[in-house]
Amino acid sequence: MFWNASVLSTVSSDTEPTVVITFDSAKYIFNAGENTTRAFLQSRQNWKKTRALFLTSISTQRASGLPGLLMTFADAGQSQVHITGPSGLLHLMASMRKYTYRNNILVTPSEVPLTSASLDTEHPPVYKDNNVSVFALPVLPEAPHGSPLSAGNAGVTTTPTPVFPNDIASSLKRRREPSPDQPSKRLPNQSSTSLFPDTIPSATELLREVATKSDFDPSSLHGEMAQAWRQLVVQTMFPATQVASANTDQDGPGKRKGKRRAEIHEVKPREDTPLKSARASQAPCINKPLPPPERALIGSPNRSLKPTVAYAIMGPRIRGKFDAQKAVALGLPRGPLRARLSKGECVTVQVKDTNGNIIVREIQPEDCIGESVTPGVILVFDTPTLAHIPGLLLGFADSAPFARYLWKYAEGSKEHVVRAVFHLCGEDVLEDERYKSFMNGFGPEAQHIVASRRHLPNPITFTSATYSQLRLNQLDPDIFPVQKFSCNVEKAISDVCGLPASTTPMRTNLLINLHPPGPPAQNLDAERYDLFHPAVSSNSTLVLPEPTRTRFAEAQAAVQSHGAPEGIPGKDVMICPLGTGSAMPSKFRNVSATLIRIPNYGYILLDAGEGTWGQLARNFGEDPSLPSDVWQVLRELKCIFISHMHGDHHIGLAKILAMRQRLDPPADRPLYIVGNHQVFLYLREYAGLEELGLSRGSKNPVTPILVDVIHWANNSFPSNRLGHEASRDSILALRDLCVTLGLESLRSVDVSHRTTCHGVIIKHTDGWSIVYSGDTVPTQKLVQAGQNATLLIHEATMADDQVEMAAAKMHSTVGQAIDIGKRMNAQNILLTHFSARYPTMPPSVMTTHKPGDPTLALAFDHANIKIGDMWKLNVYMKAIEQSFVDLEDEANDDAVQVAEADIA
Repeated sequence: MFWNASVLSTVSSDTEPTVVITFDSAKYIFNAGENTTRAFLQSRQNWKKTRALFLTSISTQRASGLPGLLMTFADAGQSQVHITGPSGLLHLMASMRKYTYRNNILVTPSEVPLTSASLDTEHPPVYKDNNVSVFALPVLPEAPHGSPLSAGNAGVTTTPTPVFPNDIASSLKRRREPSPDQPSKRLPNQSSTSLFPDTIPSATELLREVATKSDFDPSSLHGEMAQAWRQLVVQTMFPATQVASANTDQDGPGKRKGKRRAEIHEVKPREDTPLKSARASQAPCINKPLPPPERALIGSPNRSLKPTVAYAIMGPRIRGKFDAQKAVALGLPRGPLRARLSKGECVTVQVKDTNGNIIVREIQPEDCIGESVTPGVILVFDTPTLAHIPGLLLGFADSAPFARYLWKYAEGSKEHVVRAVFHLCGEDVLEDERYKSFMNGFGPEAQHIVASRRHLPNPITFTSATYSQLRLNQLDPDIFPVQKFSCNVEKAISDVCGLPASTTPMRTNLLINLHPPGPPAQNLDAERYDLFHPAVSSNSTLVLPEPTRTRFAEAQAAVQSHGAPEGIPGKDVMICPLGTGSAMPSKFRNVSATLIRIPNYGYILLDAGEGTWGQLARNFGEDPSLPSDVWQVLRELKCIFISHMHGDHHIGLAKILAMRQRLDPPADRPLYIVGNHQVFLYLREYAGLEELGLSRGSKNPVTPILVDVIHWANNSFPSNRLGHEASRDSILALRDLCVTLGLESLRSVDVSHRTTCHGVIIKHTDGWSIVYSGDTVPTQKLVQAGQNATLLIHEATMADDQVEMAAAKMHSTVGQAIDIGKRMNAQNILLTHFSARYPTMPPSVMTTHKPGDPTLALAFDHANIKIGDMWKLNVYMKAIEQSFVDLEDEANDDAVQVAEADIA
C-alpha cells in the first residue's frame, strides 16, 4: 500500500498552507484557505476521492476556501465528504446557507470541543476509516493576563446563558419524558458515546415545527437549542447531511457535569453516484439570523486569541511480505490457503514427514509472512502566535493525549512512528526557544516541514496566468505588468539555529512518501508545468514564437499611428480586473472582482469573489517600500459593492475585511459596503467567529449601505420594508461616501438573475460615469439607468452560440452585452465574467467596429487599464489572441477539468 503527503499550497501572497494526504482509494485535505480549488487546478492534482477535510481553525486563513470546494465537489459528482474542525464549524457552515447548497452530496460536519488537553489515557480518534485514524488536540492560546487556558477565557469573559428560551424549554421537557414502549431517539448513525445529550434529536424535531411559525426567532436560541438549529440549517443546505458531532457543554469553563470529547466517526465510503438535482431548496425561516456563537465554546474572534486544533494522522499497519519460498518449504500450496494465511488466519496442511508418513501441520501467519510495517504518523500543528505555544506543549506533557508521539515515549515502539510533522508557524514562532526545543522532541525518522512567512520565499502560485501575463508584458508593460513575487527569503530556515537537521521549507508541490518512507522532494511532474519561474530566472528576455512577435509588432505599430483620443472624461481612472471568470476559477481567470482607482480619491471594488485579496496582493505587492503596496490600497479602499449573493461574487469579502483589521495605524475613514440585506446578514453572522469591523468600537470600521435604498429610480429615498432607521442610515452613509470619493451619485439598478441582483451606476463630479451590470440577462432597466456611460462593465458569460443556455442560466452572451452598450450609448464596453468553457478568450468578440460604436475591450486578470487607454486594448485584441494560441494545450487541459462545473 502506497500513501503520501503533499503540499498543495503554502504561505504566499495568495494562498495559505494546505496539505493533502493521498491513498489509492482516498484523499484527506487539511485546511482550505482561499484559492484551494484553484490550487488544485494549477497543480493538476485531482480532488476526486476526497473523503474528508480537516480544519485547524475556523477563520478566513484556514477555511474561506471551504464553500467553493464543497460546491466544486458536488458539481463534479462527488457524493460525500466528512468535515472536522474546531467548535464553530457548524456556525460557519450555517452562515454560508444563502450561497452554498447542494442536495447531491452528503456532508458530515464534526466539531472538536475546545477544552484544555485532558490527562485521560483514553483519547479516541475524531475520524477513522480503513486508511487513517485522526486524533485531535485543541490548542488554546494563553490569555494576556496568563490565566488558565480555556475557550471561555481566550480573550473573552463569558457568562453562562440559559439553554432554552422558556416557551421552547417547557415543550421540550414534555417531549423528553421517556415512552415505555419506545427507545430514546438519536441522530442518524450516532453512537452511544455521542456528545449530544438525548435532548438534541427532540430539539431538532421541535425546531422543525416551531420554525414554520411567523414569529419564530432563531437568534434568541441558546445552548443546545442553538446548536440544534445550526444542525437543521446545515441539513437544509445539504439534505443528505448527517451532523456527526457537536459541543454540548453550555455551562462555561470549569462547570462540566461530565467528560466531553469528540466522537469516533467510522466512515464507510460509498460510490460517487451523483443525484439528478444539484441544488437544494430552502425554507423561508432559513433567512432569519442565526443564534450568535457562544464565546465559552468557540473562543475569541480576535485572530491572535483564536484557538486552533492540532491533528495526528495515523496510517494503517501494513502487513509484511509473503515469503513464497518458506511457504513451499512448509508444504503450503498456492491457492485459497495462502490467501487465508495472508489475512492473518492459521491454516493446516497435510505433508509427509522425513519417514514418508502423512502428518497434519499447522502453519501460523508469522511462519510465512514478514513483520508488519509500523503505522506511520503525520502531525499537523497550527501555531499562529507565541501565545499558542504553551497550549500546544500542554498536549504533549507527561500523560497528555499527544505525549505518545514524542521520541522519549515512542522510541522502539511498534505502535507507530512519526514520519512527518507539518508546522504552520505565525510570526516569531519558529525561532522561539520553546518551539525549537519542542521540534527536537520527535524521533530521527520525523521530517519537519515548516510554513513561516519570514523563512519562505513568495514565488508565483498560479504560474499559468502569470506566464501569460509575462508574455503580454512584451506587448504593453503598462497595461500588463508582471505580478509581484519574490524568490528570496528574509531569513533562510538553514540559518535558524537549533532546528532539527531534517527541517524543510514548506513549498508548493513538496511530496513526502509515508510508505515506502522517503525524504521530502519536489514533485517533478507538477513542477514541469511551471513555465514562469524558469523564464524569469533566465538572464535573457523571454523569446516568443515568430507569429506572436509579428502580431505584437503590428499591434504596437497600430497604437503608435492611432494616437490617443482627446477629451475623454475620466481618462486617468484606472480599471483593474482582478477576477474575470464565472462560477469557479480556472488557471487563467479568477472569479469576479474589479477594482476602480479614482486618482486623488481612492478605490472602489466591484464584487469580491474568492481569492480577491490574493489578486490584490499580487497586483500591488506586500513590500511597504513600494509607493502603493496592497496595504496602502486597502487603506485607500473606500467602497465595496456586492452585486448579489452567489459565491463567485462575494466569498472573498470576509477575507478582505479580516485583513483590513490588521491596518495599524487604522484607516482614517470607514469602509462603505453596498449590498443587499443577505450580504449583511452573512457578514454579521460570520463576524461572530472573526473580527471584520462590524462591531462598535472596531479600529477599522465598516459602514453598511443597503442597495435597495439607493435605487436609481428612487429620488426621494422614502423608508421602505427595510425600516426607516436602516434607510436613513444608508442615505447618510451614501452622502458621506460620495463626498469621500468626489462622486455626484452612486445608485443601484435591479437586474434580472436567478437571485436578487443589482448593478451600479457611478457618476463623478468630473463628468465621467461607470456602469457595472452584475450578473444579468439583457435588461432595459440597465440601459435606462446607465444612459451615456463613459464605461460599461458588463458580464458576457456565454458565447453567441449559447443563447439558450445563457437564458436558462440568466446570463448574457457576448453579443447581448455589446448590444446593451450600444443601446446605452456607452463610450466604452469592457466585457468580463467569462464562462470556464472559454479559459483564455471567448469566441465571437472580433466584431467589426463601425463609426459611432462603443470601444470594445475584453477584461483580463491583472490588466491595468485607464479609461483613456481602453482603445489600446481593442487594438491589441488579435495580438492577445495569438499569444493564447501558443498556450492552447494548457488552456484545453483547463477546460476539461472545469467542463462540468455549474454556472452560478
